[in-house]
Amino acid sequence: MKPTTLQQAEEYLQRGRLKQAARVLRRAVRSGDAPLECYLRLAEVCRLQENWRGAIEAIRAALQCQPDSIPARERLIELLLESGRLAEAIAECERWLQEMPEHPTPLEHLLDAHWQAMDYLRALQVANRLVQLQPRSAYYRLRRARLLDNLGRHAEAISDYEQLAFEAGAPLEIMVWATLELERLDQMQMHQMVRLLMEDALFWVKFVRDPKGAARERGFTFSRVGEEVLETLPDTLLREMPRPPRRNACYS
Repeated sequence: MKPTTLQQAEEYLQRGRLKQAARVLRRAVRSGDAPLECYLRLAEVCRLQENWRGAIEAIRAALQCQPDSIPARERLIELLLESGRLAEAIAECERWLQEMPEHPTPLEHLLDAHWQAMDYLRALQVANRLVQLQPRSAYYRLRRARLLDNLGRHAEAISDYEQLAFEAGAPLEIMVWATLELERLDQMQMHQMVRLLMEDALFWVKFVRDPKGAARERGFTFSRVGEEVLETLPDTLLREMPRPPRRNACYS
């Protein structure tokens, strides 16, 4: 029995003969009656050759035959992202979302595209849509927390990280990641606050009386673990740290 086009291509691929696999698949695609799998496989072979143009053309040809094919639409966007054609990837995502506004796949890729372009505000807008769409998804919440962190919106990031670290349901690796991020943000703010304590006598006095209130007044937001540490700091400050200098008025 004669092997199919896909079987022939697979045999070539197993022997590392990419050009021959691409030739077999391209011949089938040009015939006009090849199944979708041939287009997808041709695109993958072109990708392995770093022939981005050929890979993208193969997927576009597949979509001309089957415009509603979700695997082909997703693969097209992935190839556009991988080849750095971000504007085209964003356009494809938005076209897909016009037809299916709540489909998570184009939203995920749109988030990737904006993130890759370092457009964190637009990426955050997409992340918010994903979290609203699937509020129990730990993966979407983690991505939003990282974006908020990148934008310096630490209070909101800490809120998401805490939900991932302390509430049941998140995968273990995400819980560990979120816990480490909370520790990093607490330590970063603690260093900033200690420096401020050494420079500002009024803040020192307020902090000794009410550490959490004084920290919040100055814009610091700690995790629940960080706030527990704050409660022990006044004793340490009074015992070990020199007081900040008083700034008396100077008459001359």
